[in-house]
Amino acid sequence: MTRPAAIRQSRLRLAAAYLLVIGAILYGAGHGMSGLLMRAHWSAIKSELETLGGTLHDSLKPLLPAEARPSAQLLTILPGLCLVGDPCPLPSSLLPRHAVSIADPERFYLRLLNRQGRLIAHSPGSPKTTAAGPGPVWTVLDGQDGERFLQYSIHLHRSHAPAPPSAQPAELAELDWGYLQIGRSLRGLDAEGERLWWAAQTIVLVALLVAGLASWWLSGLAMQPLLKAYRQQEQFSADAAHELRAPVANLLGVVEAHNRVAPEEQKAGNDMLAVVWGQAQRLNRLITDLLLLAQLEAPEPAAALQECDITQIAADLIEETAEAANAAGVTVQLINNNEAAIRVRGSERELYRLVSNLLLNAVNYTQPGGTISVSLRRERHQLVLQVKDSGIGISTADQQRIFDRFFRSDPSRSRQQGGTGLGLSIVAAIVRRHHGQISVASTLGSGSVFIVKLPATGSGSFRAALLQQTPPPAA
Repeated sequence: MTRPAAIRQSRLRLAAAYLLVIGAILYGAGHGMSGLLMRAHWSAIKSELETLGGTLHDSLKPLLPAEARPSAQLLTILPGLCLVGDPCPLPSSLLPRHAVSIADPERFYLRLLNRQGRLIAHSPGSPKTTAAGPGPVWTVLDGQDGERFLQYSIHLHRSHAPAPPSAQPAELAELDWGYLQIGRSLRGLDAEGERLWWAAQTIVLVALLVAGLASWWLSGLAMQPLLKAYRQQEQFSADAAHELRAPVANLLGVVEAHNRVAPEEQKAGNDMLAVVWGQAQRLNRLITDLLLLAQLEAPEPAAALQECDITQIAADLIEETAEAANAAGVTVQLINNNEAAIRVRGSERELYRLVSNLLLNAVNYTQPGGTISVSLRRERHQLVLQVKDSGIGISTADQQRIFDRFFRSDPSRSRQQGGTGLGLSIVAAIVRRHHGQISVASTLGSGSVFIVKLPATGSGSFRAALLQQTPPPAA
């Protein structure tokens, strides 16, 4: 699989995962919201039936006949009802239903039952049921044409004169007259539920379309660092192969030539071995720098950190590089405006390498007769190390890549002096490892200045210094 195809496939899988999560959230939220709305409608219908049932009970209580059976007296009390066994056509208008106005077959129905649960009267349009007894308090029945009704059942009591003291319990039980059942059509609720379902599906579908586009865009953003790291890895591999190819080719060429040298030409063989030695040294430096970069990517053990005197490190390195500076014809000087030593908590070996690489880089790119100054000062809780040279300078475009691995602003000059192209990359990695910052300012032909800021210990707070830091430029 080619790299573009693999990247597109990875992005598609990431976008699909985003979309799956967002879709599950949207669907769950829509289902929960529609459920809450339907529950609210259901509660309102039940409350309405309870209110109507209580009102009818109180209204009918003083008017009910002595016995719960089909009679003309029931039709007088509730003219909108039909007695069991009689035809029950739907009225042509609402006027005959004024006594029981809720018995509108479009929405409600009434049913009267005796104490044994047998139907004695009902309103037009009430669903037919063969169940014996009044049934549960709340039940859902199917009416004509598949229409559903919610039915509410309550006890009906008849008012009469107070019973005498000699009355038997059976006489008192006659207060229970029968049952009243009120049903309400659920046509509107079902229609509302269907509308909510379609609305939720439409909203979720539109939201998923928008989320799909957003997921594709977000997956692209999420993969940008991976693509950048992949390109850096490709560049690193290409640069490493290029750097290793030259010395290896030289070694192979020298060895092949040495094999052709006659025994009497010993001096030529010694020269070839010297070339092999130089190329081997170059490979050794390159491998050492690569291993150091790999180690700098790993977390630093707490036991390896200590307080290091940067002033002393800089002074020692200026003394050590004096020979190389004299050979290059440049002058190196240390500028320290602080009488007290400036200390940094970190790895002395790595800080030593940081200053050394900056000094050697300045020496390599400064013409004979030039000067290099190393200055140290404290700014609040920070140490500021500045290495300034009067060398060839760095172009603006190259300043953006100066800390990349194997990058050289002047490749021929660096290779002639034995550089590996990893010096400033190692410096940037050490600065990041010590929670610091590094920057460069340069103009072609006017020299360069590298500024390193590290959290200082001593009078300042190391923790406060860390909080003030921002991430350095990526190597």
